[in-house]
Amino acid sequence: MKRIIIYSLLCSCAFSNELNLLENEKKNLREIEKKIIHENYNTLKNDWIGGVDLNSSVSRDHSFSSQNDNFTKSISIGFSQSIYESGGIEFSIKKAKDTLSYDLIEWENENISILQTIYQTLLEIKKLKLEILQNDFNLENKKIELILKRIQYKAGKVDIIELNNAIMSKNTQFKSNISLQNSLKDKEHELSKYTHLKYDEIEIIDFKKLNKDEFIKNSIALRLSNSKIDLLNTTYKQLKSSYGPQVNLSSNLSYSNNDDLTNNTNKDASSGNIGLKLSMPLFDMTKKSKLEKSKLEVLKEKINFKDTRNDLSHTFEQILTQLDTYEQYEKTIIENLRLYDDLISVNNTSNNAGMTSGYDLEILKNTKKINEYDLEINDINTKLEYSKLYFMTKAKS
Repeated sequence: MKRIIIYSLLCSCAFSNELNLLENEKKNLREIEKKIIHENYNTLKNDWIGGVDLNSSVSRDHSFSSQNDNFTKSISIGFSQSIYESGGIEFSIKKAKDTLSYDLIEWENENISILQTIYQTLLEIKKLKLEILQNDFNLENKKIELILKRIQYKAGKVDIIELNNAIMSKNTQFKSNISLQNSLKDKEHELSKYTHLKYDEIEIIDFKKLNKDEFIKNSIALRLSNSKIDLLNTTYKQLKSSYGPQVNLSSNLSYSNNDDLTNNTNKDASSGNIGLKLSMPLFDMTKKSKLEKSKLEVLKEKINFKDTRNDLSHTFEQILTQLDTYEQYEKTIIENLRLYDDLISVNNTSNNAGMTSGYDLEILKNTKKINEYDLEINDINTKLEYSKLYFMTKAKS
C-alpha cells in the first residue's frame, strides 16, 4: 500500500515567477547565470566548425650583394574543416546538449536552494513570533508563581530556597523572551538578504498529494545525477572517437603583387588549392588509462544515482515518521485544551463562590493560551517538514 504525503505549494504573486521573489541584485545574478549557460551551449555546439582565415602582408626586399629591390603585397583566404571524426562531430554536438541540460538543472537546483532558505526562514520568523507571544503568557504565570511564593514565605509555609527558585525561574523566563526577540531580528535580517518582500507578503496556500514514487521520480537530485550520467557517457564516446580515423578538408586562395623597383616591372600572381587530409593516431601510451578513467566516471555516477535514490527513500520515511509524531502532538494538545476548558469552567464557578483564588483561574487561562500557541507552533513544525520534501522535488507549481 502506497503511503501518501501532502506538501505545500508556495504561492503568492511573488511565487508565480520564483525569481521575482529575490532581491534585485540576486535576481539579476541568477538571470545572468542562465544567459551564460546558454552562451556556453552556443559555443560548444558550434565548436567543431572550422574558421575562415584572412591573411595579408606587405614587404620590401633589398639585396646588398646585387641590384635587387622588390616591393611585394599579398593577400590570402583559407579554411580548414573536419568533415569526419569517427562519430566525434555528432558526439561533440550531443555533448553540448547534455552540458546545457545538466547546467540548467544545476541552475534550477541553486534557485531552489535559495528559495528553500527564504521559505524556511519565513516559517522560522512566524514560529518565533508565536513563541514570543507564548512566552508572554509563560512570564505572566512565573510572575503569579512568584507572588504566591512570597505570600507563602511570609506565612512561613515555604523556605527561602523555594522563593529564590521562583525568582530565578521568572528571571530565566524573562531572559528567554529577550533571546527570542533577538532571534527574531536575526531571522528578519536573514530574510532581507534574499528578498525585498516582508515575511507577511509571502503566503502559503493549498497542498498537493505526493506519494513516495512521485517524490523520487521528481527528485531534483536524481534529475541532476541522471543528466550527469548522460553527459559523462557522451564524453566517453567522444574521447573514444578521437582515437579513430579523421578526415579534414582544407582550401586556400592567394593573390600577390610584386614591384621590381630595380627593373621597374610589376607582376601579379594568384593561386588556389584544395585538399583532403586523413589522419589517425597509431599509438598513445595514455589511451587505455584515459578511456578506462572516463568509463569509470560513468559507472561511478550510475552507482551514485542508485545510492541517492535509496537515500531519498529513507529520507521520505524519516519525514513521514516525524510528521506522524507532530500529528500525535496535535492530538495531545487538543485533548489538553479540552481539559483546560473544563478546569476553567469549574474554577470560574468556584472562584465566583469565593472558594478559590483568582490567581488559580488566571494561571489556567494563561496555560490554555500557551497550549493554543503550541498547536500553532506544531503546525509550523509540520510545514517545515513538508518543505524539506517540496524543495527536494522540481518545486514547480
